[in-house]
Amino acid sequence: MRCFQKKNKVFPEDTSEKYKGPEPEERLPASFFDKFGREVIYCGGCKTPFNLKSKELKIHCNICNQFFHCNIAGECMGKECKFTKEDGTIHRARYCINCVKKIYHNQTCLCKDCYKN
Repeated sequence: MRCFQKKNKVFPEDTSEKYKGPEPEERLPASFFDKFGREVIYCGGCKTPFNLKSKELKIHCNICNQFFHCNIAGECMGKECKFTKEDGTIHRARYCINCVKKIYHNQTCLCKDCYKN
């Protein structure tokens, strides 16, 4: 065995020219979304199963992370739950009845986090 043997040198490839950036978003066929329409989830309030195709899903609660089609408190009017989208529209987080402290008559509420502040 030889102690002084010539080693093969490995150099990393220059990827700066090969990388073109993120690929443009591809349009997905309708058949792809039909697979999700048959997905069955349970309502966090009444625990009854429903599929996404039925369009019964109303909200996803921001605190308990469950889907609801009943027992909905509404949008939180607190400062912490107000989000401005890129296009300038305002979105407010929505909550179930169990995750709010105060419910108003016009389908708005104050969640537990905003009620403390």
